[in-house]
Amino acid sequence: MPKVTYGLNKTELRTGAGLKRLYSLDALRGVAALSVVFWHWQHFYAITGSWQAVWHREDQPFFWLLKPLYLEGWAAVDLFFALSGFVFFWLYAGAIREGKARAGKFALLRFSRLYPLFFLTLMLALVLETIFHGVTGKYFIFPADDWWRFAANLLVLQQWLPPNTDQYFNGPAWTVSIEAILYVLFFLLCRVGLNGWKTALVVSLAGIFLYDWNWFIARGLMGFFLGGVTYFAFAKLKESSHARLISKLLGVLVLALWAVVVIEILYGPLHTACSWLSDRVPDDWDYYSENADSIFHLVYIYTVIPVTIVALALQEEMLGLSYKRLSYLGDISYSTYMLHFPLQIVCALSALAFGLAPAVFMHGVSMIAFYAVLIGLGALSYRFYEKPMQRLIRDLPARFGAKS
Repeated sequence: MPKVTYGLNKTELRTGAGLKRLYSLDALRGVAALSVVFWHWQHFYAITGSWQAVWHREDQPFFWLLKPLYLEGWAAVDLFFALSGFVFFWLYAGAIREGKARAGKFALLRFSRLYPLFFLTLMLALVLETIFHGVTGKYFIFPADDWWRFAANLLVLQQWLPPNTDQYFNGPAWTVSIEAILYVLFFLLCRVGLNGWKTALVVSLAGIFLYDWNWFIARGLMGFFLGGVTYFAFAKLKESSHARLISKLLGVLVLALWAVVVIEILYGPLHTACSWLSDRVPDDWDYYSENADSIFHLVYIYTVIPVTIVALALQEEMLGLSYKRLSYLGDISYSTYMLHFPLQIVCALSALAFGLAPAVFMHGVSMIAFYAVLIGLGALSYRFYEKPMQRLIRDLPARFGAKS
């Protein structure tokens, strides 16, 4: 029987023959990480530390083609949470319940995976923001002058102490703070035997009631534990005698759902229809008019995301579709996501040094160059920093044990 390693970074499936990687989910994670950058491209309208007085989204590079990402790219983060939940329920839930994955080992694996790059980018953001403040007297997008917040960042608790949606230093790292606490909750639930789909569904749905209170925490709970439900659905469908047919039908459904998403972002027919209906109900029942965007966000989380993940995983397993060439984007996704904001600060400082206006970043060549550098840095970070640091930290217990 093959030895199971619980420190896997890639999306891998435990099978009778050992461990198999699901390239499709790695590719999806990589695409999601790069999609967030389109949403943050608007940051370049604030390269002086203040937002340009007049700016238009449609001036951003390739807007005609990438409009959905420029308008709603932030929602790609919800894919991160769901993919994490899928993988954790898949690789860890049973092992934790059975006592094979102990708390110390689990914590070491997660710490070695997340913290080295988290710490590096936090320091980069601090240094770069300090330089930017020295040049402009302001900070670039996210404040970097609150030492209490800095201490909370060091502990990866910046979104929890106190619970808030404020972003400081390397702002996009808020997702890591949420993930860290989700890991703790996940481990505790699994340790007491609550590692099934019913528990995952209940916790996920509970997140809906926290949405208006703190949507960062709510999105983490909803997405991560919905990812767990998605894993159980995948495992069940995979055993069906009609799995191949189901995988094909889900593929068609996914294409239809994403087409609806794109059409809705561009033209808003569903928003229009729902508004029309809400205008014809008593005012006391008109919940939609004040919460339209939140409702659509929740529908997206609970329909498009799980169906997409199940369809990709099932098609790769049952139809043999290969996403191997794109899977490297998943390997470097953590680096590209965590490094993209520090890289933006560097670009802003460079523009100021050469007297360039925000308009320079609204050319396609600027975006292509930025992505090329970002992906290159992500590859270097993954190979020469992330992986070596993981090995170093994971070897520490053995080294200390040998010395003892």
